[in-house]
Parts: sequence; C-alpha cells; structure tokens
Amino acid sequence: MSLFKRIFGKSDKNVSSEDDKQTETIQKTNNPLEEYLAKSTLTTNTSELFKNELYDSLNRYYSTPDFNPSLNLTDDNGVSYKEHEAFEGTFNDWKSIRSVWDRRSALFSLWDETEFGKLLKWQVIERFTKDRYGLRAIEFYEKNVKEEDFDNIRLAVSMSKLYRVLDSHKSALHFAKGAYETRPDVEIVKVEYATVLHLSDNEDDRKKAHDLMNEVIESKIKGDERSNIPLLNYFVFSKNYIDSSVFATVFLALGNCDLDTWDKLAEEYYWCPNFRYEHAVSLSNQGESLRAIAKLNSLANEFPWFIKGVLANIDAINQFRTISNDPHFMSEELSQMEKYLAMRKN
Repeated sequence: MSLFKRIFGKSDKNVSSEDDKQTETIQKTNNPLEEYLAKSTLTTNTSELFKNELYDSLNRYYSTPDFNPSLNLTDDNGVSYKEHEAFEGTFNDWKSIRSVWDRRSALFSLWDETEFGKLLKWQVIERFTKDRYGLRAIEFYEKNVKEEDFDNIRLAVSMSKLYRVLDSHKSALHFAKGAYETRPDVEIVKVEYATVLHLSDNEDDRKKAHDLMNEVIESKIKGDERSNIPLLNYFVFSKNYIDSSVFATVFLALGNCDLDTWDKLAEEYYWCPNFRYEHAVSLSNQGESLRAIAKLNSLANEFPWFIKGVLANIDAINQFRTISNDPHFMSEELSQMEKYLAMRKN
C-alpha cells in the first residue's frame, strides 16, 4: 500500500500555534465582499508576540531554522532595552499589520539594514523568494551569481524554488534536476526535485515525485521517537523540515484537513502561488466562497504571471455575478484580470 494512503487521518490538528485567521484585502468595490472583509478584526499584536516574531524572522531571513541568534540590546551607557523598545519604529509599523507574512516582511526589511551583506548568495535568493519579491531575486541572480557559485548545492535548490514562484516549470526543472544528478543523497535536493516533478503533466514524473517524497517521509518517521506522528509538522519551519509548498497542499488535501490547519500552513507557504491557489480551492470546497475569491484576487494581483490563478479569479467573479444576478460585481477587478491576460499574450 502506498505510504500516501497509510499516514493520513481525517484532520491533523497538531500543527499548533496561536489561532490567527488571516484574510486578504482587495480593492474597494460595491459588492458583498466588502461586507465580509469588514467583519475581519485585527488580532492584538503585543510586544511579546513582536519579540517572538522578531527572532523567528531572523532565522527565516538566514533560511536557517536553528540559527537562534542573540541580540545586543544594550546601549553605550549600559541601558538595556526590550525588543519593542530597541526597534521602536519597526514595532510601531509591525503592530498595525494584520497578516503574519506581511509582519514578517516588515521584519525582513529591518534585517536588510544590518544583515543583508552577511547573506550567502543562496540565502539572498531565498530571502527575496519567500518575501514575495521574485523579480528582485532574478535581478540579483543576473547581476551577482557566477557559475562557480553553484558549487554550493543550496543555490540550485533556491533557484528552483524561485522559478516555481515565477511559474517557469522548465527553468525550475533545470535547476532541480541538475542538483539531483549532482547530489541525490541530500534531502533538500530530493525534496525540491520531487516538488518540481509533481508539477509536471507527465505521469511518470509524478510517480517519481511520489517515490522520492515517500523516501523522505519514511526516513523522517524512522528517525522520530514519537509514536503519534503529526505529519504536517514536518512541513513547518524547523530544523531539517520538509520545505515543499506543493507537497504541503497534497498532504492537506489527502488528510481532509480543516481550514484552521490550512491557515496555519499558509503562514509558511504564502510566498508560493501554487499553495495559495490550492488554499482557495479548499476554501471554496468548504463553503467559504467569499474568502476563496478574496484569496484568488490577492493571488492574481501579486502574481499576475500565474495564469492559473488569474483564470480562476475570472471564473469565480463570473460565478458570483450569476449567483447574485449582478453583472457589475467586481468590475474593476475583472478588468484588471483581463489586463493581466493581455500582458501574457503580448
């Protein structure tokens, strides 16, 4: 029996952290979506939460889960400050931001001031990719990366992730396959190659993808002392985690996971258009139509080259027009989607 069929229950509720449902915002328009968004309230962003996210963001900035840095928050006069006092300006901006990923982005900007020059090239690519700045990552790659830099296998893995975000399967496969042919024994390489192969239309590629991911998961299970294994926790940022936004959606779907669990994993993979698309599909399937269309609209505006998301948003808008008998529903948004399609054709 396939491992995929053996390890899932109905819902994995072990992906734990403070409950914090997020909702994307879209441009104002006279439609029922405004009413839904108006009901969303901002979770209080406390100084303690700021401290936790500050250190977590620094680990993520370096793409090193166990970096665990200490910060010197004492001035020349020997006065010590709490984190929200030492970084008061950032804290004031941070505390008004609703979503985890946008708060993290604000903290990344803080670290750019002192840490950017310390990053390795693969870390720069990851920093931009996971902060939803794919085009800046491409610019950095073109200006700064040389052939010899690929001696570090992590650079090829990071480039594959970047091209997945840019919806360029061919380029992602080039880097992922090259890395796998060089170091098939390295887990992060195996994971990325499996992730790219799963996105292929070729059935043999997808089978290879599942075989590779089965190997990774079986290895983790064998090395895990826990008797009750919370599978999705392997996909949460931590030491030796499985960094695959695509397989995270596969396992969420196969596990029939509830929306709270999808929301928690979204905090990890909001940078990936494929994850956000599948999240919207799950919302729609579970009766959250307004959240689904808000997510699709946000996805399409942030990643207009991800045509699958643009087309899904157009389809959702047209469905809402039919249901509400309102031919003008989200007219501005629909016009924007059509511009994205025209740009693609040109």
